[in-house]
Order: sequence, then structure tokens, then C-alpha cells
Amino acid sequence: MSYQKAAAYLDALGIDAMKDVKPTLERIEALCAALDNPQRSVPVLHVTGTNGKSSVARIATAVLGAAGLSVGTFTSPHLQNVRERIAHNGEPISEDDFGSLFEQVKPYIDLVEDRLDETLTYFELLTAMFYLWAADRPVDAAVVEVGLGGRWDATNVVEAPVSVITNIALDHTEFMGNDRRGIAAEKAGIVKSDAVVVTGERDPEILSIFRDVADERHAQLLVADRHFGVIENKVALGGRYLTMRTNAREYDGLFLPLHGAHQGSNAAVALQAVTSFLPAQEISEDVVNEAFAAVTAPGRIETIAREGKPPIVLDVAHNPDGMSAFVTALTETFAFERIVVVLGVLRGKDHVGMLRELARVPCLLVLAEPSSSRALPVVELDATAQELGLESVVARSVPEAIETALETAGGSDLICITGSHYVIGEARTYLHA
Repeated sequence: MSYQKAAAYLDALGIDAMKDVKPTLERIEALCAALDNPQRSVPVLHVTGTNGKSSVARIATAVLGAAGLSVGTFTSPHLQNVRERIAHNGEPISEDDFGSLFEQVKPYIDLVEDRLDETLTYFELLTAMFYLWAADRPVDAAVVEVGLGGRWDATNVVEAPVSVITNIALDHTEFMGNDRRGIAAEKAGIVKSDAVVVTGERDPEILSIFRDVADERHAQLLVADRHFGVIENKVALGGRYLTMRTNAREYDGLFLPLHGAHQGSNAAVALQAVTSFLPAQEISEDVVNEAFAAVTAPGRIETIAREGKPPIVLDVAHNPDGMSAFVTALTETFAFERIVVVLGVLRGKDHVGMLRELARVPCLLVLAEPSSSRALPVVELDATAQELGLESVVARSVPEAIETALETAGGSDLICITGSHYVIGEARTYLHA
């Protein structure tokens, strides 16, 4: 089957349809069983949390690869192309391989849907495809990012020896609720018996939930600033200069080509996760330096330089905590008098909290609706901006908003594009066309 036909089949299911069905693992378990349970063939490093999941997954992949392993990585959502979600050593699966993989899985989709009298979701199909691909390739290790929550997420059919919970904040509240303790319990649902749990969370109340789950499942809980952490986290030209420690050793003089202090914290979580994943192998400083230097994170304070003009910075921040980290990183990394912000948000997100974070810096908002059925109407976003005293203008689309920002920004301004993965995906396609 061609890649185009496979992608069209998936698109017809709807990316967000999984959020409208009953949370259960029955469908994905049935599909994996029909495929002879490929998820059991490869050891998995499983990553959940509210913010930083994809960055941790990418950094962990790089370290595992530099340590000599063949690594499959499953991340979501994608920015521009669904193939981004399935990667080998950081490189997305090819169109031919994606089409062949879907063709291999399709008969089992039909079988399971007939048996259950239910339609499998977009995310369930991609998850099963990844597990089959990882087993057939084969890879030595898989880094798997949770799609939503943890306990009922389709990825949660693995017995992962290492689980990561990056942090807990309010996001997807229409599905996860407004209780951080409840969200923490759902995300801790990925922890398996006798596993290692690595977390960057620091709130004692949330950590007590993780500790209870770890105790119940005889898992080892490793907590940032207690068992591992960042000792030095400084701005460097093009990224961060880091000194960090794991529960095995200390690493000095590391360079990470990502912006923002939060990326230093993500790197510490990822390095501890890999250390726990490879307990018999000492990870040398040379390996970590090689891995960190190769890390890329599209849409995570991604900078597009423009000769003689203000740079453009793209970031997928889509909740108040993410926007706070983004704004802090901007003020620490770039010199500017004002930020011209292209912003689009999805319904259900705390757009008020996000706008309050942007109000910390002088800014002009250029507002647009991303191409999604879940896009927050731009009139609502504009009304909130006006209530908060923020200067804003409205555009008809993300490309038009980008052009408005380019025309408006002065020589001392910084152009930023943010608010949603959908916005960043459209922006990257438009800017790199």
C-alpha cells in the first residue's frame, strides 16, 4: 500500500477521535494480540508527564544511540507529517516503509474491528504499527511517549522496566480534570511492577502519590534534586552549558543545543532514565557529550535565523506552565524590546493563563485559528487579550498571521510563533516551503 493511501485511511479516522471514546485498553490489547504481541519483544523506556515528554524522549533516544544501541522512538503529536511519530535513531520512517507497515497491519485491523464491533482509533493503529515495526526491524530499545494521560493510553500495553513522569500540570482538563492529584494518579498508571520510576516533579504532594504507587508495585522511585539533577545550568551560545549528576556518577562540561533552563532539567531526567535502563553499562562522559550535541527538538524554542532581520522562534507551548517556561527562556536567551507573537490555541486549553504569561513581556499578539476542528475561535482569544490589556490584531490564518508579524516587527523586535502543535506544524510548513 502506498504511504498516501495509508495516511488517508488514518486521517479519515480523525486524530482527535480517541478523545471521544470510552477509555479502555481492550481495543489495543486485542490488536496487539492479533499481531502476536510485538510489544513484548523490545524493552521500552516509557515517558509520560504534562510538559517536556517529547524532549525527554528525543534526548533519551540520542543517549541510547550514542551508547551503541539501535533505537526506535514513538512520539506524538507530529508537527507536519505522521511519519515523524515512528523513528529509527531519530530519523522518521520512510514513506515506503510506512505504507508497507500499514499494509501488514490492515488485515488485523479488520479482524479486530469485526470481533469487537468497534472502530480502532487513529492513535491505537499507530501505536500497534510502532510496536510491530520495532519488533520486526528489530531495534534494541524503544522510547515510547504516552499520547494522553497514562493508565488508559494505548501505549500502556508494555511492561516497561523504566517509566518517566516528567512533571504534573493542568492540561487536557476536559479529559483529565482540574485536579493535579488525579492527573498524577492517571499518569502513574504506566508504572509497572519492579520497575524504576524517574520523575522531574518536585511538588511534595504529587511525589507522595508517586511514592505510594511505587511502593505498591515494588518500584524504585528516583526524584529530581534528590537522586539526580542539574548542578549547573547556564546559557551558552546556541544552547545550554550543563553539569549534572545521575545516581551513578557526575557529568561536567556538557553542551546541549536547546534553549531554556527547562531543557537542562529535561536532559537530566532523560540521562537518569537511560542510566536506569542500562544499569550494567556505565555511560561515559564522551557518550553523553556526543549524544547531547546531536539532539534536535523541532518546535521547542526552535530558532530560524534571518540575516539582518529579527529571528523567528517557534515553540509548541500550549498550557500556562509551558508558556511560562517559554517566556522565561526568551528573556534569558534573546535581546528584544518587544515580542511579536503569532498565537493560536485549541479549545479546552487555558488560554487565559497562557495570555497572562505572555503579558510578562512587552508584546503584540497576532491571533489566528490553526487548521483544526478544535481551534479556539479567534474572536474569543482576541476578547480575552483585550480584557488583559494586551495589544492584538486578528489574522484569517496562520500563514497570514506570520506575514503580518514579518511586516510589523521592527529591528529590535523578536518574532515568536506558539500556542499549539497545530500552529507550529503549519508555521514550519509555510516557512520552509
